[in-house]
Amino acid sequence: MTHTLHRRADEYCPDPTIKDVVVLSMASKGNNREGANTRLKKIFMIFHKHAPVNLADDNRGGLLTGMKPEEIIEQATDKAYMGAVFTDYATLRDVLSEIKNEDPGMSVVVSGEFNSIFPILKEIGLKPHTVSLSLGVFGKKELVPSEEILAITSMCGHGMISPELVRELIASIQRGETTPEEASEKMAKGCTCGIFNPKMAAEILKKITKRE
Repeated sequence: MTHTLHRRADEYCPDPTIKDVVVLSMASKGNNREGANTRLKKIFMIFHKHAPVNLADDNRGGLLTGMKPEEIIEQATDKAYMGAVFTDYATLRDVLSEIKNEDPGMSVVVSGEFNSIFPILKEIGLKPHTVSLSLGVFGKKELVPSEEILAITSMCGHGMISPELVRELIASIQRGETTPEEASEKMAKGCTCGIFNPKMAAEILKKITKRE
């Protein structure tokens, strides 16, 4: 899934113990979509069990857009697109192990650090079907926002978090009107597919506002 491909928050988060790990699952049209909602609900519940910092069905919204887990489950269809964000690789290992044991027959996509993900896959007996990587930004880079702001906005791969919103919230934090945690949750509401990492965003905001 290319909308999780260009994330760069790991490079700018001041806390090395906080990671940016995204797991997605959906059915394939013309292949295994019929009756997929039951299996996707199982995957959603596995995600939920391991306390992700964000969780959603891209077609409906998620926890940080105001929905409750039971609402997401109730409304899930065969076209459901389950996404979750975790902040450590030990949890990723547990999540993938449970999905493997359940064997729901759904495509699962993981975004994160190759040198952390590949050992986990080998350990639990999984082999990646496809590997994609981002080559970065080309062209007139002077026209794009700063690297730290891109680190935040790129955590919403559909571009639903504006750089101007990030700048506005940075100024609001500096004025003492809000906290980095509150600001990151406000931004997360715009990412309906549930792949924005609010915990990492808050740490990056702390770094920016302390420096400036």
